[in-house]
Amino acid sequence: SPVLGRTFSNEEDQPGGHQVLVMSYGLWQGRFGRDPSILGKSVTMAGAPYTVIGVLSPKFQPPAPSADIWLPLQADPTSTDQAHILMVAGRLPRATTLAQANAWMTTVGKRYIQAHPEQLGNDDKIGAIPTQRYMTGDVRPALLMLFGAVGLVLMIACANVANLFLARALGRQREIAIRAAIGAGRRRIIHQLLSESILLALAGGAAGLTVGYLGVRAILALAPAGLPRTQELAALPPLDPWVAGFTLLVSLITGVAFGLLPALQLSRPDLTAFLKESGTISGASAKQYRARGTLVSAELALAVILLSAAVLLIRSFLALHRVQPGFDPKDLLTMKVALAGAENAHAVDVARLASQVSDRVHHLPGVEAVTIASSLPTQPIVDMIFDVPGRPLPADYKFTGDVFWEFISWSYFDAMRIPLKSGRLFREQEPHQTVIINEAMARKFWPKQNPVGQSIVIGAGLGDLDQGPTEVVGVVGDVCDTLYNGPPPIMYRLWSQVPDGAIRLMSRLYPASLAVRTRPGVAPMSVAKAVQQCLLGGEMQLPATKIETMEGLMVDSTSQTNFDMLLLGVFAALALLLAAVGVFGVASYAVRQRTREIAVRMALGASNRDVIQLVLGQGIVFVLAGVGLGVAGALGFTRLMSSLLYGVRSTDPLTFLAVSATLAISALIACYIPARRATKVDPMVALRYE
Repeated sequence: SPVLGRTFSNEEDQPGGHQVLVMSYGLWQGRFGRDPSILGKSVTMAGAPYTVIGVLSPKFQPPAPSADIWLPLQADPTSTDQAHILMVAGRLPRATTLAQANAWMTTVGKRYIQAHPEQLGNDDKIGAIPTQRYMTGDVRPALLMLFGAVGLVLMIACANVANLFLARALGRQREIAIRAAIGAGRRRIIHQLLSESILLALAGGAAGLTVGYLGVRAILALAPAGLPRTQELAALPPLDPWVAGFTLLVSLITGVAFGLLPALQLSRPDLTAFLKESGTISGASAKQYRARGTLVSAELALAVILLSAAVLLIRSFLALHRVQPGFDPKDLLTMKVALAGAENAHAVDVARLASQVSDRVHHLPGVEAVTIASSLPTQPIVDMIFDVPGRPLPADYKFTGDVFWEFISWSYFDAMRIPLKSGRLFREQEPHQTVIINEAMARKFWPKQNPVGQSIVIGAGLGDLDQGPTEVVGVVGDVCDTLYNGPPPIMYRLWSQVPDGAIRLMSRLYPASLAVRTRPGVAPMSVAKAVQQCLLGGEMQLPATKIETMEGLMVDSTSQTNFDMLLLGVFAALALLLAAVGVFGVASYAVRQRTREIAVRMALGASNRDVIQLVLGQGIVFVLAGVGLGVAGALGFTRLMSSLLYGVRSTDPLTFLAVSATLAISALIACYIPARRATKVDPMVALRYE
């Protein structure tokens, strides 16, 4: 709902309707100073006037990248322009389920595909998905992985707390035995121990709320722009009721779950054994030692899972930064400009404007080369079907939006430093229809022949987008559309040869990208202001937006993986630390319980090496069991994050071997410290100890 004015009417969304717009609250506040008289005023975009009719509520926070201005689509149902560019949203009646809507859409979709098979590229599915899944689809695997990582760290921490409770309970076993001897029942003992456990858990939860609030703010500061609902998180009060309630619930559950084991073990004391205990490992103590060792094995297993996931992401990060993008991103300044518009509705007009922009910007001090394209590497590109006259496509080929086209100025390949592999590059003036393809397209559709000199039909059968026979005049090197994916097949066309139907689509939806290469030693951002002033000068009046360096765009394209790696690395480090602390605690407890036994052995001639082997021998059993279970669990967990990985398999054996060795060594060091301490025991002092 708007806070000012209104939204579109049905008449304004018809072909030829009035040119009106609705703007975001942020734009109204920042650009127009919250001027209430903005309604009815005219603003110019892409050379055309638009009337402001409304301002949206500040509560409307679409996921990034979001828009600041909305226009009515005014789609013409009789148009022959076809491109897969529109997203459709519908609100279901309360009585209609998603399954019912999908069943209806499947039926309608089949009829439409049968009537217009060329328009959808033989897609066989038309359906709906919930908005939440659409918004979180790209980040859902990462969010689930991080949620699992948080759960694993919580379980490791709780296992450590349970170990501490067990150790504390062993120091109170005589107290509990005396309580039982004078009439305390099992239920009362369990109630007392659980009360202590829950109080400690609630105190930890309260402290965790404070630390968590600060941690969320730190995470939001590092979060990539594409992470959904970050605005809502940033707006949360310091003590959100839902977060506080969830933390209270988790604290209660963990307090009960991990305080129950010590309570059950101590609630049935062997009164005679406990009252006579004199420092040796009795049957009860040995049982408790095994319980603590089992918890440590579980900690190590969980730590192996987390460390394996973190190492795989780190290796993906390193692999991404070794990727050769296929062009030179250094010294490149990029920005968006709207070439197509009401005054430039035809290809020749857009080509003339692109040439004027390039000429003027090229003469600025510090500028080496300039080019304008429909999109740049790491930015979204548009798919387009094509045909090869006289030669059918491979029998198993089905168009799924896997071939793309780009509109460029003739200087594009020189400015981006994309190498020519065969044939020639574009000339400033091409006498006939020409196209340049990349190596990926040549490999896919001309695997055993040279595509240079061949003819293709781009947009075959798509009305205004059908460009007729077009000669392939060159093959250039591959460029990754994002650093995650391999290079897609791409067809490059000159602006002057773009069909008018595509220009009309661009005028509504796709601003062009300007790339300026600066001379060596000249920082790209240092010429940004001069380029903007040049674009706004004279009759061009082209405002520029999204001003960034190409290196910055490439960093943004890997920001999600970097963010996931950072968070998972923090959780994995915590898991490793907690697991080491757990192993150290169990080994220290074992040494303390066997103080008299070790003293006797040393009095009878046992060497320091014998004592160390004795302590390590007990600990290594739990360590190996935990690492083995962890590797098995990691094989399943890491498969869930395969979509987040690049250049490494989710079942990479080297990763599991390195993680297992690291954890085993860390755990053995944690065992060695108390073992070494045991060798310092004075036999006479230890034999008198009690």
